[in-house]
Amino acid sequence: MEIFVTGATGVLGRPVVHRLREEGHTVRALARSSSNDELLARLGAEPIRANLFDPPSLARAVAGADTVLHLATRIPPRSEAARRGAWDENERIRREGTRNLVDAALAAGVKTFLYPSLAFVYEDGGDAWLSAESAPVDAAGPLNATLESEAQVKRFTGAGGRGIVLRMGYFYGPAAESTLDTLALARRGGAVLAGAGDAYYPTIWVDDAATAVVEAIRSAPAGVYDVVDDEPLTRRELAKAIAGAEGRSFLLRPPVWLLKLVGGREAGFMARSHRVSNAAFKRATGWAPEVRSAREGWRRVGEALRQPQPEA
Repeated sequence: MEIFVTGATGVLGRPVVHRLREEGHTVRALARSSSNDELLARLGAEPIRANLFDPPSLARAVAGADTVLHLATRIPPRSEAARRGAWDENERIRREGTRNLVDAALAAGVKTFLYPSLAFVYEDGGDAWLSAESAPVDAAGPLNATLESEAQVKRFTGAGGRGIVLRMGYFYGPAAESTLDTLALARRGGAVLAGAGDAYYPTIWVDDAATAVVEAIRSAPAGVYDVVDDEPLTRRELAKAIAGAEGRSFLLRPPVWLLKLVGGREAGFMARSHRVSNAAFKRATGWAPEVRSAREGWRRVGEALRQPQPEA
């Protein structure tokens, strides 16, 4: 199968491309500049010069592809996340970039289009299980850009293609920069997990997210699915797991009022309870995560980072 990937050098893109190449697929990847060409070549992908905001370049990039994986994001570092405008490019990628890429895919006769959305789009669910099959989303909230991307994928399906949305939990793993940032904060005794201690926080081990993407394009019918751990943890449980990875007994979590003070009123969505179920995706594909809960995952992170690092 010939697959075109955006965001191939990102935290999700790298393990996805690796698995696709292992399975013998031909992978072409969007490259906005020559600086990424070498990394893409090492991953086994053919760099294709294109831009999500330049439709003619996208038309050339997707020509001949069977499948498009739209994994591109532009997530600001945690130190800048509260700055006004820090998320503008990421939202433009989701709104304008996804629309342009779906247009190009439809014109080129692409059969499958996959987009990884966010499991945080749901309204607060308390301790109830949430899933794409029935749980309401916050369509007017701060994550409406990713819901607009989901609508574009639905448009792709409506035009005769197989559009797949995977609502992912928070990525973590020893190679994820956000995980290293989390551990750096944990060394100082803190955890960015605002909200009630018994509120659930959806997560997914990065490699399990990658296998979910590959399994989805292999066997999932068109639709929206949730890709999260088997056993969701509460914020209290998750903070304890992160503390253990850093050899601490507990971590301080910020109050919701401080989260809103730093990130604005809309940042309150980060304190919601999202006890998200992966059951529908497992039924549809047979996929199962290797890391069933963040208890095991953060233990693995701690063990991996304590191993002696090879000399440069």
